[in-house]
Amino acid sequence: MKILLSSAKTMGPCPISGTQNPHFLEDAIKLHAKMAKWSLKKIADYHGTSPALSAKVAAGIAAWDGAQHGILGQAALGSFQGEAFAKLDVGSLAPDVQKLALSSVYIGSGLYGLLRGSDGIQPYRLDMDQKWGTKSLRAHWTKKISTWLKEELAGAPLVNLASAEYADALDRTGMHWIDVDFFQESGGKRKAVSVFSKQARGLMARHLCEQYASGVNAIPTFSAEGYSLDTEASSPTHFVFVR
Repeated sequence: MKILLSSAKTMGPCPISGTQNPHFLEDAIKLHAKMAKWSLKKIADYHGTSPALSAKVAAGIAAWDGAQHGILGQAALGSFQGEAFAKLDVGSLAPDVQKLALSSVYIGSGLYGLLRGSDGIQPYRLDMDQKWGTKSLRAHWTKKISTWLKEELAGAPLVNLASAEYADALDRTGMHWIDVDFFQESGGKRKAVSVFSKQARGLMARHLCEQYASGVNAIPTFSAEGYSLDTEASSPTHFVFVR
């Protein structure tokens, strides 16, 4: 079983070192080489960032060094600091569970395409939904990352806990793909609330790592923070949780 998450804009220091380079590091180096030529105005226009944040992004681009990933790279799974990763909280996992998480969680990335949790990376800012020349980054990455992920899975199930922005970058043909959705219910009505869905994805990823021996059978036993499985709305390839 593998677990798919989306990357997050917010990144920070991680005490866990990467154990190998990202599979698509050479592609990332080529993408980065183009960004390294951008002016502050180009950065601001591309990301829609303020002057202060644009300067910070520029500094990050200048500091990024493709040749130094093996030395300076920190584990991808601990580098992102969005809602899902805060709930997964890889640093607090028991050592054996943390090892499973680093090897089992894959992360969609605008710059790196697709990351293993244990890949060594450096801070960056590039989303899968953004344009790259005349096409989207999603179109740039889809064939490459889909082909590689199928090889990595070798028939094993993939539990999709990524947002549509990243999940839709993958061609699911031939994959044992399992979707998981989370809803909030009030007054008899359900809706997906972005921040809560992100948090729930992280909680589910943590649950699956802690119950890894059970494989996908661990999905329906998830009950963190008040969520429960809607058995009528669920199927073996699509699980629906409500709170």
